[in-house]
Amino acid sequence: MTTSVPSAHDWVLAPELRINTATGVPVHLPLAGPGVRSFAFLMDWVMRASLAASWYLLAAWGINGSVSLSIPDDAETLWYLVVAVPASAIYFLYHIVLEVATHGRTPGKRLAGVRVVAMSGGTASVGALLLRNVFRLVDAMPVGYVVGLGFVLGTRRHVRIGDLAAATVLVYEGEQPVVSTDPVETLDAALQPLADYRALAHDVAIARRDQAAATRATLESRYGQLHALIDSSRIRWDYALWSLFRDQIPAALVAMRAHIVWVTLWFLLCVLASGWLVSSHPNLIALFASPDMIATVERGELWTDSLLNVTPPSVLSIDLLTNNIVVALFAFVSGFLFGLGTLYIIGTNGLLIGALFAFTAHHGLDDRLFQFIVAHGPVELSCICLAGAAGSYAGESLFRSGPGQRARAFAAASKDGGRVLVAVSLLLVGCGFIEGFVSPNADIPLLPRIIIGCGYFLFMVALLRGDLAGRSRDRRPLPV
Repeated sequence: MTTSVPSAHDWVLAPELRINTATGVPVHLPLAGPGVRSFAFLMDWVMRASLAASWYLLAAWGINGSVSLSIPDDAETLWYLVVAVPASAIYFLYHIVLEVATHGRTPGKRLAGVRVVAMSGGTASVGALLLRNVFRLVDAMPVGYVVGLGFVLGTRRHVRIGDLAAATVLVYEGEQPVVSTDPVETLDAALQPLADYRALAHDVAIARRDQAAATRATLESRYGQLHALIDSSRIRWDYALWSLFRDQIPAALVAMRAHIVWVTLWFLLCVLASGWLVSSHPNLIALFASPDMIATVERGELWTDSLLNVTPPSVLSIDLLTNNIVVALFAFVSGFLFGLGTLYIIGTNGLLIGALFAFTAHHGLDDRLFQFIVAHGPVELSCICLAGAAGSYAGESLFRSGPGQRARAFAAASKDGGRVLVAVSLLLVGCGFIEGFVSPNADIPLLPRIIIGCGYFLFMVALLRGDLAGRSRDRRPLPV
């Protein structure tokens, strides 16, 4: 698709990203402003909403035989798996998938003539693109991307929080250079882009001194594209994943170990506090549980008893794992508010669990609640605490760093948190399936539940330590 570079007037006035290069001639990349960013976002929003709605209506027509939004009673599971889940995935994963697949050039960005690049001017890494999209949860708060728009308007480089965390920017670009994917047969052919890069650096240096702005704009655009081509590297997915789980995740956990300790202690303190309060004053359960839940327990039943009677296990599992991952994401991103969000989310979860155990114990149902939780609870609660600790670790970097270093420290801490969040999300997928198929099934006795819970917890420990990826006992995490 053909895009256009800014006009000569816009190029001169636009804020620029200046990148020093080996040629001695710095690359100047014009940064996209609030207007262009908003246009690109709106175009992408229209496209992803249209794609999600089209899938929803077509899949519903295939199941119901007509374009209808109603859920058929005899095909609820099929409707959920074929209609609702794919439509939601299209809408919420649009930016993540397309930015990774197109190297930062979603359809909306192509229409606006911009792309996402790293601060070095090269192609943004997959990890950076994933991280900047995770932070959309923060940028979207409280509604309508108010926070993100405020940062775009208020920062010198017009970046949102996701860009600060991932160390990325949006820049204008011209026509993308055609890069052959055929194997290079000679060394001269492989080195040709470097020769072009050096020659173009000479032309750009002259243009900046003597040439008209229009000529300079064309040369600057081509020079920036060649810099991005040379600065980028081919991704080895097998090695990247191996390194992530063997070295990077264990190193990140070591770096944030103090935060993991205080978040865990805060959670346990809230559990004990609410448990003591409700044990001493059972009427206080109204502060933590809904009236329907209270009435169910007072009848001698648990609210979990009828889960499988209402929802099939497959649907329940997907619903639960989605909810768990969303809670973990919010625990992560809320920690950026100097850890205050972490205190709230971890605290409310701890208060709720302590209160429910105390209230069910008052009615002689605590053993049944334990039987429901023991298979999935240890890993699920650990993951929520890890996500909160990762968020507070990133949030702390904003005020423990000196002037001029906050953006860099925040980006480094956010990358560590994002790595931990990858492992947390994978573990929560397993928790969702256990909670959907095992926990509510009354036919499974207590001992197998305990074995599943303990076994999955040990699996989590081995994964986070890097043991499953081949880390030896004498190998220490890399310094962070």
